[in-house]
Amino acid sequence: MKGLFPMEWAGRDSNTAAEPSYARTYYRWARFYDLFFDWPFHPGRLAAARAVAQAAGNNGEVLVTGVGTGLELALMPDNLRILGIDLARPMLDIARERVKRKGLDQVKALRVMDAQALEFQEGRFDVVLAPYLLSVAPSPQQVLEEMWRVTRPGGEMIILNHFSAEDGWRVRAEKALIGAGGWLGWRPYFPYAVMTDWLASRPEAQLLERREVAPARLFTVLRIRKPA
Repeated sequence: MKGLFPMEWAGRDSNTAAEPSYARTYYRWARFYDLFFDWPFHPGRLAAARAVAQAAGNNGEVLVTGVGTGLELALMPDNLRILGIDLARPMLDIARERVKRKGLDQVKALRVMDAQALEFQEGRFDVVLAPYLLSVAPSPQQVLEEMWRVTRPGGEMIILNHFSAEDGWRVRAEKALIGAGGWLGWRPYFPYAVMTDWLASRPEAQLLERREVAPARLFTVLRIRKPA
């Protein structure tokens, strides 16, 4: 039945396909992820969670793609029904422990799944959130297409990501780190053209908001509506 998720925890993931090598990068990060990426990324997560709450309304179904260790889950209200997916099992194990420890009953399932090939029917979710995912995925355009496919008419896609600066010292710094992208697990240089190109390919998509958030306006929240 639409809206009811099976409780899928450790050892019960439905996706048995081999994980791509880029997912295994986050096996290395899993134990340390919260230590390094909680506080600096918290303002963005909070802004995205508030956008989700506004877009989903009461009892809305929300998909979090690239949920990682689940740092944003507790920031979303308990009147939602949330499903999270990620490719890195060690990250999901931490998210599962967080859900149990904090009693996050709004989180109905956490599953191993590729955001580039979502195993959900078209138009399933009221809101689809991608927190800090696009610059990680091999094909951000495919992630966007899959998010669009599973968003219901009248629903929203919410993107939270770093996009590269267009000028100044940040451009030089980000380009200098390009060679380290494989080790880091994300693209240090990630131009906003990724979004403008996708939006141009989907003229029906309505960009409701583009807002830069702390710290130092390094991250951007986008709200994109799918017409009813």
